[in-house]
Amino acid sequence: MPNRWKEKVKKIVGKENFIDEKLELICYSRDMSVHQGMPNALVFCTTTDQISKLLRVANKSKVPVTVRGSGTSVTGAIIPIGGGLVLDLTRMDKMKKVRKEDGYVVVEPGVICQHLNSSLSPTHFFPPDPGSSNVCTIGGMVATNASGTRAVKYGTTRDWVMGLEVVLASGRVIRTGSYTPKTSSGYDLTRLFANSEGTLGIMTEITLKIVPVPEYIAFAKAAFAKLEDAGKTVADLFGSSIGLSACEILDTVSINVVNKAMKLGLPDVEGMLFIEVDGREPAVREEMSAIENICQSNNGIDIAWSDNPKQRQALWAARGGLVPSLSRFKKGYRLIPIAEDFGVPVSKVPEAIRGAQKISKKYDMLVATFGHAGDGNVHTTFILDVRNKDEWKKAEKMAGELVDLAMSLGGTLTAEHGLGIAKSAFADRELSSSLDVMREIKKGLDPNSILNPGKLSLDKKKVKILDHFAFSHVAGKKLKGFSEELDDEILVCVQCGFCRTGCPTFESTTLESKNARGRILLAQGLLEETIKPSMELADKMYSCSVCAGCTTTCPCSIKAPEIILACRRRLAQAGCMPQSITTMLENIEKEGNPFGSPRRERTDLFPKKYQKISAKPAEVLLFLGCLPSYVDMEIVPATFKIMQAADVDFTVLGEDEDCCGYVHYLAGSADFMKRVKSNMKKFKELRPRMIVTPCAGCYRALKTLYPKEFMVFHISEYVKGLLEEGKLKLANLVTKKVVYHDPCDLGRHMNVYDEPREVLRSIPGLVLTEFEKNRSSAVCCGGGGGLMAYDREMSLDISKRRLAEVLEEDMDVVVSACAACKDTLRKGLRAIPKEKRGTLTVADITELIAEAL
Repeated sequence: MPNRWKEKVKKIVGKENFIDEKLELICYSRDMSVHQGMPNALVFCTTTDQISKLLRVANKSKVPVTVRGSGTSVTGAIIPIGGGLVLDLTRMDKMKKVRKEDGYVVVEPGVICQHLNSSLSPTHFFPPDPGSSNVCTIGGMVATNASGTRAVKYGTTRDWVMGLEVVLASGRVIRTGSYTPKTSSGYDLTRLFANSEGTLGIMTEITLKIVPVPEYIAFAKAAFAKLEDAGKTVADLFGSSIGLSACEILDTVSINVVNKAMKLGLPDVEGMLFIEVDGREPAVREEMSAIENICQSNNGIDIAWSDNPKQRQALWAARGGLVPSLSRFKKGYRLIPIAEDFGVPVSKVPEAIRGAQKISKKYDMLVATFGHAGDGNVHTTFILDVRNKDEWKKAEKMAGELVDLAMSLGGTLTAEHGLGIAKSAFADRELSSSLDVMREIKKGLDPNSILNPGKLSLDKKKVKILDHFAFSHVAGKKLKGFSEELDDEILVCVQCGFCRTGCPTFESTTLESKNARGRILLAQGLLEETIKPSMELADKMYSCSVCAGCTTTCPCSIKAPEIILACRRRLAQAGCMPQSITTMLENIEKEGNPFGSPRRERTDLFPKKYQKISAKPAEVLLFLGCLPSYVDMEIVPATFKIMQAADVDFTVLGEDEDCCGYVHYLAGSADFMKRVKSNMKKFKELRPRMIVTPCAGCYRALKTLYPKEFMVFHISEYVKGLLEEGKLKLANLVTKKVVYHDPCDLGRHMNVYDEPREVLRSIPGLVLTEFEKNRSSAVCCGGGGGLMAYDREMSLDISKRRLAEVLEEDMDVVVSACAACKDTLRKGLRAIPKEKRGTLTVADITELIAEAL
């Protein structure tokens, strides 16, 4: 892309919304498919006017433009195989109009499906429910005509689109459809643009139908020894008057996968049905009874139904857990979507599944077959080792035979995911002469073919299913990896993007390189040696807070923090460590703490009797940590007060206490073990039975990274024990309303959730409340992983976002059990205008305990 066009685009969107850095672009070269394509630049737009102007420039210079939402496509539909611009609409996420009384909403394309339904709850909802609804955008859903489990009753996304605002390739803006329940005015352009996969125009505003939430929902499951009996049941259900809202089927491979991964104890059978009905309670109950009878008449076993929401959710967990389980079924293997989405007449579903199983057996390849039996949508998902070239060859042949199977049964190539790149090779098999009409429409609306080129077989180019192959540097190659375990973790990532919902640095930036998915893709580049260590790569890896928030939203449970730390070690070895991190390590080497404060100041906050005495052997070694000793003013005095009040036999290292080395560990420094050995020597001289620390980072390091020669307790755990033994009494009234913030190092990393809460509840007069996102779902404070040192601005932004959850509440104190969390949240609070933060303060748990003594 010539620089003159880049400059024009920058003027339209602003320099901050135009990115052409290679590593960032790599993060936008993939989706869940097996395809890859590099753009020349990434652009964020936030208005229709910007997009209109952008397309005028792109059209005049014939620069391809590929629209992207959350990147959850499984067909390569958003891969910029023609280069050019990736237009990311993530930031166009406004709910512009909500008219429940008229049954519609108007949204921008970047609105997340789940966010839309949350905003409509508890009265209304938008029915289409793809498996990625917690992260996929409405724009992406409309572009691919997504559906989900409820399609049997509620149809597909385009059935719920009332109107669109669309920018054509020329930059012209048009509106389609109406706000009325029905219209017969002219061609139905709304349905034309829906399901066009971004090849005809760019949607900038979408009007959707919404409906009231059903009064009553019930769910049934039934197992069948023979797959044909499950199919007969589906046919009988549809031949009845029962109004199903969902009807899912799992084959024997899928059942085995779920059982192994989720330990649900499903029966060893050839088929299972999961069925849902919604509506008025008396009618639903009557239909559930009829469903039981139909299942029993077709030799169904293990038949059960429930209207209990929790039980219903537990039953759906088996179906919901299937897809991620596929990537954990066999070590080194992962799910691969290729020909995974065909549709057949409902009566042909068992035949389709049997056919898929025969193909799987023929090639000795594992294929899980499942899907929405109620609408004939069959998913055939391959499970293979992406490093095995022979398996890829088999997969390519199998995909062709699955297409043959679908066509022979009067089916369709794709029931809900679209054609993209993956199925373009077979498009003419189904579309025949109508494909020529599609090409004429494309030429009329986009004569320069700038909009998402290379998709839907619109350009007449001969394509193969493994064209633009994303694993060309992996398949059949000998890799110089990190370790067998970490290599598997990197390659098992399916690029689904679910990590977006748990990543604080992504929420702050909306950049893929600042999200686990992007970082893992860059780690794969290191693994393949297509990316070399550099300061640019260091920026992506050291801007991670290593909070593990992504691990709670990742359906494959990928150990992203371990991958990030491995990359940091590789970068450190290559001399690519950021200066701010290097400075901290140099300070530790010189003064024993990352701040460079004189060693003699470590005891300034100690009670006078402990300031100058030498360390002596004792039952408990109190390891206070660097941040409490040098930065915070309250934690050290409070901790001493607690230990003295309980009459604990404890000692301290005083000025001889050094950094535990957790900073080295997080930085990827090879000197971490040197720090461990030095500290262990000091610990052994004091012969403590246990080590107690108020620092969550020190706690994690000492308990999990050091030799297991001493018991290690966080102060909250230790105080809980003192209270239970009656050695500590909290008598003073502390009349405060507090909200507890879970530290990542203490919570997600160490699973310490209950102890701090139990201690806080023991304080007289104190009222404990929770953040909406708490425990394993808690949002990082923004200070973890060295982020405050590396990128203070981002750290403070994350901190302010966390605090925003409670600013409108009548709260006195945000309390944590981590000195770094307290420090970061306190800085974030100071960055919020006084009129908004009010009298809210931030404290450590030790301060509230000490106040109660």
